[in-house]
Amino acid sequence: MTPFRSFRYTIERLRNPSRTGTMKKSRRMVEHFPQPRGRRFFIEQERGVTDVRVEVGLAHVRVRAGSGEKGLQNHLRILDAIAEQEVSVSLVKIHHDWITFAVSQSDVPKVTQCLETLGMEYKIVPDLALVITVASNMRESAGVMAQIAEALWEANANIIETGDSHDTVQCLVPEHRAFAAAQALRQRFHLVEVAS
Repeated sequence: MTPFRSFRYTIERLRNPSRTGTMKKSRRMVEHFPQPRGRRFFIEQERGVTDVRVEVGLAHVRVRAGSGEKGLQNHLRILDAIAEQEVSVSLVKIHHDWITFAVSQSDVPKVTQCLETLGMEYKIVPDLALVITVASNMRESAGVMAQIAEALWEANANIIETGDSHDTVQCLVPEHRAFAAAQALRQRFHLVEVAS
C-alpha cells in the first residue's frame, strides 16, 4: 500500500473532532496508510536532522561556457556531449559564464575527452566526497544550513559546492576530510556516531 501525504486532514480534524483519525495540534506532515474500513492509523514524520551519509569518489567540474546566446548554446552542448557518454552529473549549477557539476571520479576521462573535443576551458577538482545531511521537513527547519556550514568549517572541510532537495543538503568536500565532516555533523545534530 502506498502512503499519501496530507496536511489538510490534520487541520480538518481539529475543526471537526467527529472525523476518524488521530487529532493533531500542529501542521506537521502525517502519512496516511489505506486501512480496512473503520481502522486508520497515522505516523507522524520526525522533524530535524535524522542522518548523515558520505558518498566518496567524486570530482567537481567547472567549464567556461561564455556569455550571451553563445554561452547558452555551449551550456547545452556540454550537457548533451556528457549525456551521450552516459555520464551522470549532479549538483549542476548554470552561471552566467560557467557551468559546474559533479561526476564520478571514474567518469573524469570521458568528461575530459568531451570537453577537449568541444574546445572548452575547464578545471576538474578530483578526490571529493559528498556529505549528505538528511532532515525531514528541511524547508520548515530554520538555521539548518548555517549549522551545517559551521560544523564543516570546524572540521576543516572546505565546501566546494552545495545542493539541496526537500529533505537533504549535500556538500561537496575534499574526500580526506569527508568522514571528519560527517562526524562533526553527527555531533552537531546529536546523532549516533559511526566508525569511518
